[in-house]
This record gives sequence, C-alpha cells and structure tokens, in this order.
Amino acid sequence: MINKLYLKNFKCFSDQLFSFSSLTIFCGSNSAGKSTAIQSILSVKQNLKNINNNTFFLDGELFSFGKFKDLLSHNPIDEEIKIELNDFEIKLIAEDLDSKECSLEPANIKNISDLTSLFSGDFVYLCAERFGPRSSFEFGPKKERLDIGIYGQFALSCYYDHRDQPVSNQNFAKRICSHLIDSSSDKEEVIFTDALVREAMQRVCPGFAMRVVEADDIDRVYNMYTSGSESIRPINVGFGVSYVLPIIISASLIKPGGTLIVENPEVHLHPRAQSELIKILCELSKSDVQVIVETHSDHIVNGVRVYSKDNDFSEKDNIIHSVTERSGIRTVKEIHIDSDGNFTALDDGFFDQINKDLMRLF
Repeated sequence: MINKLYLKNFKCFSDQLFSFSSLTIFCGSNSAGKSTAIQSILSVKQNLKNINNNTFFLDGELFSFGKFKDLLSHNPIDEEIKIELNDFEIKLIAEDLDSKECSLEPANIKNISDLTSLFSGDFVYLCAERFGPRSSFEFGPKKERLDIGIYGQFALSCYYDHRDQPVSNQNFAKRICSHLIDSSSDKEEVIFTDALVREAMQRVCPGFAMRVVEADDIDRVYNMYTSGSESIRPINVGFGVSYVLPIIISASLIKPGGTLIVENPEVHLHPRAQSELIKILCELSKSDVQVIVETHSDHIVNGVRVYSKDNDFSEKDNIIHSVTERSGIRTVKEIHIDSDGNFTALDDGFFDQINKDLMRLF
C-alpha cells in the first residue's frame, strides 16, 4: 500500500509530503493541485519497466505531461525534480527543457524491488473524462491483470468476461451483498460477479437492471438497460449510470491488494447516489484495496462521515487532503474523520459554501 508520497519541484508543488491511508481523498478548489499528487503516482506506475534502464518518459498510457518544462515547478526550490513513494525515490534529469524523456540519477534510485512490489497487484485508474452512453464498447485486451481502461472503455467487456465467476474479493462482496447470504446455511456462500455488480449498482441507482450481449462478429460488447420487459438503449438513460458503472465494475473485479484511483466519482450523480457510492468505496477500502479519490463534492465527504459513524471506520482508516492555493502559494491540510463522523480539523474553503450561502439568505 502507498503510505507516503513526497514531491519536490513537481508541477505546482515545490516541496510537499502526503500521507496515505486505505481511503485517501483529495479535495480543494479548481486548479489547486489535487490531481498533481495522483499524476505523480501514475507517472511512476507507467514507467516501471523504464526505471531499470534509468529512463523516465513523460508521456504514457495513464497520463501525458508534455515536456520537461511542463513538469518542472514554476517556483522550484532548486534544480531537481524528485518523487518519493514510500521508501523508493527517484531524481529526474533533463538537459533539454523541451524533452519528453528524462534520465534518472542512478544514485537516487533506491529500493526498486519495493516499488515493483507496491504495484504488483491490480491497479485501476479512472479519469474524470469517463465514457458516457455508447451503443457498444470494444473488447478489452486479454491481460493477466485487470484492465478497465482509464476512460472505463473496457469495463463492460471485463464484466462480461467475469460475470459468471466468483468475486475474487469475497470479503467485499459479502459486505455489499449481506442480505443475499443465508445465515442459517452451513455451506459457505459464494458471491458471483454479476450479483455483486447488480446489487452495488442498485444501491447507487435504484431500479438498475441491464442485459449485456456480445457481438462477436465485430469484437464488441453492448448493453441494454431493462425496465420490466422493456429494453432501453444506453443513449436514452442518464449519463450518471454510464459514468458510475465503470467504478462499480472496477470495485467488483479488483483483487485484494490492489489500488483503485477515481477522479470525480460524483460526476452526473444525484447527491443521494454520491453518498451511496462513496459508502461502497469505503467498504472496498476495508477489504484490502487501497482507494484514492479526487472530488469536488461535499456529498462524497459527508458520505464518508456517515459511514464512519455507522461502521468500524476510525480516523486511521481515512485521510483527506485539503489543497488550497492563494497568491501562488499552495498549502495542504491533512484532515481525518473520526469514528463519530467528525472532522479532526477544518480548513478555510473546506466544503463550507452551503453555510456561506445560507448565511447570506437568512
């Protein structure tokens, strides 16, 4: 699990340390730097094979930064860019600021075996620009590890391939599908992927039902949402369903020991649906999967507060990083939610707009 991240001269952060927990949330105003911490993790993940050759590419399958000058902080404290993940650290070097490739200083590459181990499990990153309603989706690449695609473009085919298989994370499945388990039976219940996806989706989108069909002659898969005996094309269903489905499928398929990163899970979702979704992700984080979320929604954060009060979820199980920017200076405040659902600290601008608006009205 990622426990700490240190960034030096990396984009908007000149010198910043972040702590991580099983559930880590980044929040703050637009362009404050929330995504930068996530992007640094993505940059290391997509360069795992290159690091052994003392090379670091700025463009990759998870994120593309552009050129070295786009990565270098505008207010550097010195001339080096450094990324530290747990006990692994690298220093990026580029002779040309317009280069899309960096060299690594060998003396600064430590504990590479720890880095390989850190990313040995499933790693799913879903960016904010997920696919909306589509008539069909392409089949995902047949890989040993889970590949949902950063836009969620392979989610439906992954679900189709695993729908009749037992969920790999039965602990998580039983947390979500507890009412489906016969407590009087001596046999150990096994939850299957199809049942987990449908149950989780119904929590977020009540009445959800779908039928997935393989169009093998064109190597694509498509789904129809159903209401009773009536079939409804995805294009005629709200964007929220299409945006949240890859998140639920990812949570259902990711193996214990994996990492799930989701940007703006709240997009196109009703406030109640946002609250239900984050509670599901809280359950996942309690089931040996590290969950990292970037959000602008107070409903997401308040959903964690409710989950903490109703379940065994103490402040050691969660971290919120409130990122703010004022006059070009960025600050990060670490906030936790305790077992009673209370914040351990507050920050100016930390989801307080509702109160400010109400104060103007009354």
